[in-house]
Amino acid sequence: MNYIDVFRTSDRNELSIIKNLFDEENIAYRTHGEATDNAANIGGLGNHGLRIEVAESDHKEAIKIIERTGFLGEPTKISQPQRRKPKIGKWVIIILAALVVFVAIILFVWFMSGN
Repeated sequence: MNYIDVFRTSDRNELSIIKNLFDEENIAYRTHGEATDNAANIGGLGNHGLRIEVAESDHKEAIKIIERTGFLGEPTKISQPQRRKPKIGKWVIIILAALVVFVAIILFVWFMSGN
């Protein structure tokens, strides 16, 4: 029986989900890279990631299942949380400015004392 590579990932959770879906639909599959992932915890990167292959006769059905679940096709656009600027009150700025002036006065008096 010939097998065709249908999905590659570095996330073992994605692979587990797809394996579960294929089990539910009785699709013959085999995986590669899980041993490397378990041993090295790097997603089987030495094996070009975690891969799942299906029987050639189930290829179209497997692609439909993967597309239906959203793993193939358009990536979902997750909006990033907007960064808020830290709120610095004007009193904090005034206190920092006064501190800088105070340090400058101390240094000026110290260096100009002539001792």
